[in-house]
Amino acid sequence: MGLQKTRAVAVGSRPLGEADKLLTFYTREFGKLRGVAKGARRVRSKFGSALELFTYGQLVFFERPRGELVAVDHFDIIHPFQLLREDLKRLGRGAWVVECVTHLTAERDPHPALFGLLLRALRALEGGARPERVALSFALRASDLTGHRPRLDRCHRCGKLPGRRLRFDPAGGGFLCPDCPASGPGVLPLSSQALSALRRLRMLRWDERLLVQLPRALEQEMLAMMAGYLHALIGYALRVDRFLEQTQMREGVNGLGEAGGKKR
Repeated sequence: MGLQKTRAVAVGSRPLGEADKLLTFYTREFGKLRGVAKGARRVRSKFGSALELFTYGQLVFFERPRGELVAVDHFDIIHPFQLLREDLKRLGRGAWVVECVTHLTAERDPHPALFGLLLRALRALEGGARPERVALSFALRASDLTGHRPRLDRCHRCGKLPGRRLRFDPAGGGFLCPDCPASGPGVLPLSSQALSALRRLRMLRWDERLLVQLPRALEQEMLAMMAGYLHALIGYALRVDRFLEQTQMREGVNGLGEAGGKKR
């Protein structure tokens, strides 16, 4: 078995047998990688907390002959991103970013630029940037890097320039004019303001995307569009979507309670 070393982010895990873990990493040199960590579930495991979701570290593993799974030897923490796991909203958006990466990529298909984007998104979430803006900025850049850049300049079917009444067609990968039929389900209404803002954001650098001022409602419309597009590329809704919905509902209830308290 050959010894390998790479920078990696822990993006998934589940129990395997009585004491082991089946892990998924997104790595810089190898892309998505799955492996087994022997004894990782034991109380005195040598891995400790290193295998927690979002942890960025140096992964050392052995290739197994005629096997897809690698044998994880150790994972040395470079940065734990612990703060993301302590805030529900940032946890949810971080999990959304991670799940998009794992489903948009094939195993053993390295993409250093996408690996760098994943780290930038996690750092921005931990650094206090708006979670929705991080998710939107990530979705825009990830679609470009994976070769699925949505068409935002003309109707993707007939080539007409954008007008007032628009729709976004996730299955078709672009917006539609009023006269053209959709390519599949999930078509979303799209305002001309959202289309213009998306085109503007796509021209900005990562840090500029996080700082540009946008109305919250417009940001939510843009995020819904890009999330719908990524879901169409993946083929199904993400598991974390339900968690995000529940978090938003909880925030809404808390906001009503606070508003009621102030009114009294």
